[in-house]
Amino acid sequence: MPRYACLEIRTSCSSCGQPIPVNGPYLKMICPACFKDVSISGDVVGDFLNDFEEEYESLNSGQGQGGTLMCGSGTFKYGYWRLPPRCSKCKKPMELPEVNENAVIRCAGCQAEYSFFPVPDWLGKKVPSAVFCITPEPPPGADGAEALKVDETASRPIVMSCPQCAGALSVSSGSDRIMECKYCSSEVYVPDEVWTRLHPVKIAVEWFVGLEGKNVHQLRLERRRRDEEEEKEFLKSWKLRHAPEKARVSLRRYLPVFWIFLAIAVMVTLIGVFSEEGAKEIGDTWSTVGPFLIVPFVVMIPAWFALRSALSSRMGRGKESKKALAALAAKHSWKHEGAEYKGSQGYIDTKYRGRDIEIRPDDDYAIEVEINDCAFYLRTEPPGYPGDEVRRFSSGDPEFDDVFPIRYAKPEFAARIENSNDEARSVLAPVYWFLSRWGDRLGRMKADWSTVGVHIAPGHMDVMDSGGRYLMPADLEPLLEDMMILASGLDAVASGREPELP
Repeated sequence: MPRYACLEIRTSCSSCGQPIPVNGPYLKMICPACFKDVSISGDVVGDFLNDFEEEYESLNSGQGQGGTLMCGSGTFKYGYWRLPPRCSKCKKPMELPEVNENAVIRCAGCQAEYSFFPVPDWLGKKVPSAVFCITPEPPPGADGAEALKVDETASRPIVMSCPQCAGALSVSSGSDRIMECKYCSSEVYVPDEVWTRLHPVKIAVEWFVGLEGKNVHQLRLERRRRDEEEEKEFLKSWKLRHAPEKARVSLRRYLPVFWIFLAIAVMVTLIGVFSEEGAKEIGDTWSTVGPFLIVPFVVMIPAWFALRSALSSRMGRGKESKKALAALAAKHSWKHEGAEYKGSQGYIDTKYRGRDIEIRPDDDYAIEVEINDCAFYLRTEPPGYPGDEVRRFSSGDPEFDDVFPIRYAKPEFAARIENSNDEARSVLAPVYWFLSRWGDRLGRMKADWSTVGVHIAPGHMDVMDSGGRYLMPADLEPLLEDMMILASGLDAVASGREPELP
């Protein structure tokens, strides 16, 4: 069953500040006061309609919402209502064409004319349920601009007298507000009465959008369900592939202890074999020496492993990581906070090249850098909790997909990635560049709405387990610089620019 949205929107000119009615799905308009071009983001109208769709079921006929929106495109005063198409002058219902193509509708009551046309492509992409528009203005052009409608009666020249010499001046709609008298060369200001007659004030009026089928919120919900099912199946195989690696890494940690214990056992055996009593005394030797082996193996070695994690930040490379962090802070006059605690490496929380950064070597993500509006949601380990505005994608590169089992992108970028391998490489270029430099030592990595974060081994020795967290001193500054390049690259991709990579 079709649904109808009635909209009324106005904004203001960024040049002269005068109000501009937005009486249709236009991306470009001309200010009626100063004749400057005004651009309007398609997200504005699209978001209004999607908000209406979300509230549609809770609205009764004639009900709606209104308010003021302030965004990068300007300030918009808006209202939307659940109303079928009607004449904005006499309020009589409109009869709609049977075919969804350009047509002119005349009100049966006052004979006012309205334009009926399919929604522009850009609006159809932002509002999948939108089908047609009805506006008091002509349809937008191919570039989304409002078609210029000339009022023939208002465009006829008006004759007025020059206040200086009384010479006859012919003023038309193309004349400047301050014009020069051709007789005395004086500058003459065109009076408000004449100017308004030549340039009638446009007012905001109702316009309508016809809606059918599932709205964007329902489509996103269906897509999210499919994404979750796909992710669930992928993670099953992903964990199976990486679980043996975890076991191997865990066993390698215990190999030194095993070899020490084996060496001691061999030594005790040899002592028994080559003693004066001979091989028959081996049992007696074990009974004498055994307790000295059992106590260290059963008590001291487990205690050492328990203390190892707590002492990691004060021992060996963890201690060196803390020193490197202090040196980096001193170099840039940053504050090294939390360094007074012996069990902590401390952290840096500051601004660098206009971006917020955090450096915490013993955290899940040693370095985090602020980004604007990331086009991706990537994680090297589950779980991940992306929002509804992104969808899961496959890069077509098994190695890349294996690194990021949680991988989502905004729909337009996901479509580009899955369109071709070349497009995927282009869109994901900043991430591929970073992986080419740090991928062989990558522990954890994430890219989300506002930050990109990373931790390099040995802070995370394997994919499934974090281990003791620190950064190699030699990696700290190069890693920070590469993170800044990665952040700039992700911002460039999100804004449609080509990323600048070394």
